[in-house]
Amino acid sequence: MSRIDNAHVATIELFLSWRDEAVRHEERYLARKVNPWRDVFPPGFRERIEGLGVGDAASCDYAPGEALPERRDDAVIRLPRRAFASKTVAGRRIEPRLSRFYPRGMFTGLVGVFPQDARPARIVAMDADVLTLDLNHPLAGRRLTLAATVRHIAPKVSDTGGHLSCWLEEITDYGPGMQSPLPGLPTDFFSGDALSRPDDAPDAAFYAAPRLTGHIDAQADALLTDGYAGYLRPGMAVLDLMSSVASHLPLETPFAPPGLHVTGLGLNDREMAANPRLAAHVVHDLNENPVLPFPDAAFDAVFLSLSVEYLTRPREVFAQCARVLKPGGRLCVGFSDRWFPQKVTAVWPDLHPFERVGLVAACARDTGSFADLATTSIRNWWRPTDDPHIRQTLTSDPVFVVTGKRTGT
Repeated sequence: MSRIDNAHVATIELFLSWRDEAVRHEERYLARKVNPWRDVFPPGFRERIEGLGVGDAASCDYAPGEALPERRDDAVIRLPRRAFASKTVAGRRIEPRLSRFYPRGMFTGLVGVFPQDARPARIVAMDADVLTLDLNHPLAGRRLTLAATVRHIAPKVSDTGGHLSCWLEEITDYGPGMQSPLPGLPTDFFSGDALSRPDDAPDAAFYAAPRLTGHIDAQADALLTDGYAGYLRPGMAVLDLMSSVASHLPLETPFAPPGLHVTGLGLNDREMAANPRLAAHVVHDLNENPVLPFPDAAFDAVFLSLSVEYLTRPREVFAQCARVLKPGGRLCVGFSDRWFPQKVTAVWPDLHPFERVGLVAACARDTGSFADLATTSIRNWWRPTDDPHIRQTLTSDPVFVVTGKRTGT
């Protein structure tokens, strides 16, 4: 059997886990064509994966500063408020918001920074005259665990061509860590017109015509379905919130527990009638009325898939999810990077994808009704070759999931 060594390349799924004050986080990243002879790994990791075969796993723990740069006080700087080079994107003027991240290139006066610099800078304090920026890596100061599971090994043809990969940078640059709030300081997601939409007409008219198609590619759908499957148990009563033609819940054993009763709530009767997973469904507009038409503690799990970005009253809807869940019940919110531009809330495209994870986690946390909060990102898988977007990108749509368990007894 082939093993990881200098004569082979490998496909390895990497798992980076860490936590902040309230939430556990895991980043799943498919590392393709890993070349042990040439690639760069954090200290001790190469030695852990050498000799592994397909299906084998290994992990390393890292104290702050061991795998990523240490946190530095001198990376927190003050700039005049006018240093923020506001710009208009898709007709919207981008303004500075407290605890949010912006590309360094949007700030004038930073040494060695050009307008194209996309490295994140976080506004940690601001007033009418001064901005305080944190230029540290978003994961600086965190304890990290990096794990690997080997998915495929192939003989190496040669060491010419290709490129050197620094795998921890591949996972952590421009994303992970940006979902965490500052200690004691909520992130400003919702001020101003954040929850307005380009098309504020009633949603019932927009969704009147059924769309009997998927909203993410087949690989992303499989990953989302697999992520949900771990929260399902036999005989559960499940609410598929903002449902459509697909629930992203497993249909076939052994992944689908027997006896599931899935109720869909959405805006198009024909879409939900065509959904093979639903035992019942109801048409209801959450933006018109966020109160769920179900009694307290009616469900063992609530799944909200690929639609949270359309909610104009998300915190009210999350509070309703808590109300209809039994104590110990699970809320799972999954999303990606595709949406209907007419109906998406203004804040959603303004945010980095990992800040969107933070927004969703904040909605759950702010209800005061969820514990065991966790987030997962799944990235860099191959897009199916028959997908209509294969000419635009070879990489599958990213998948992000935020979960929490209903408190109480």
